[in-house]
Amino acid sequence: MARVAGKGLKSLKNLDDEDKTALDERSFEDWVKATDKPVSYLRVSTTKQEGTLPTQQKDVAEKAKGIGLKRITYFQEQASGKNNPFRKELVKMIQFAVDQKRKGKTPIILMRDIQRFARDPYDIGFIYKYSPTLEDSLWSNDIPLMALNERIVTGTKNFKSLTGDFLAPLFINIGGQEVATRTKQTRAAVKAARDKGILAGTPINLYFKDALNPLRELDRYLRVGDITQAEMARRIGRSRSWVRDTKMKFAEIRNKHPKGEVGFQEWLDVGDLVRNMEKEFGARSGTGSTKRMIAVGRMTSGYFARPWEFETPTQADLDEYYNNFKLYQPKRR
Repeated sequence: MARVAGKGLKSLKNLDDEDKTALDERSFEDWVKATDKPVSYLRVSTTKQEGTLPTQQKDVAEKAKGIGLKRITYFQEQASGKNNPFRKELVKMIQFAVDQKRKGKTPIILMRDIQRFARDPYDIGFIYKYSPTLEDSLWSNDIPLMALNERIVTGTKNFKSLTGDFLAPLFINIGGQEVATRTKQTRAAVKAARDKGILAGTPINLYFKDALNPLRELDRYLRVGDITQAEMARRIGRSRSWVRDTKMKFAEIRNKHPKGEVGFQEWLDVGDLVRNMEKEFGARSGTGSTKRMIAVGRMTSGYFARPWEFETPTQADLDEYYNNFKLYQPKRR
């Protein structure tokens, strides 16, 4: 026998010849009653999705408690990537569950929804049956995937689940289409914003509260040529890293702008125009900023970040953004 009763798969030898009998059907409820080792996998794709993992764990714990499951072992990972089948914590979770099976336990894999396991319908079959190997996979060792939101369970080598095996990739595919649609919409919105001169992010600091413009001062000191970076930082009242990074920004504009030095000087001139508006009307972002100045900051964001890609704003443009600010606010969906 290639299989030791209750212990999981020990060897691939004779795998194709063992147990020729028809598979038994085991339902969601059957697995809940059979398990004595629930294991849960939590995942979010990016670092920006802060706070999502605790929410997932709370959802899993509450739903598991509702069907009588407690003492869950959790595995989780942040920034796992959308279509990465070789996730570190996923592999650790699989190895842990298989080890528990070989110790005589009956583990199951709990998830809030089936998309935690995979985002691509092709991936779920590969990961479930062949990760990390066929011999050590969840499928080969009769460890099912259970999605609490969808209330489905997948089939294993010796226990079929026709409904679960049909619905799991279907739900994953539907979810993947939703993500693709949102991504397409986001990219279209970003492109439309770029076409208007808008780039996401905090507007460049023009230091309107300072008596002298640090950007102008740095350019002046750089032209002198015999002042150290540390001394420039001291005189301007900024850090050495600020001097270093701003020097790199200056060089980037000069190198990439089709007008070269002229384009760089235009960039500084526009900075002076916006800086003067901030002195009179307040900052373009942050606490206390007005919608009018936020519109100015929004519409000049692309130019200040990448002036070689956008038209140079004039004072008339800035006045237009300020006076007709409602036209330049983000559109609500």
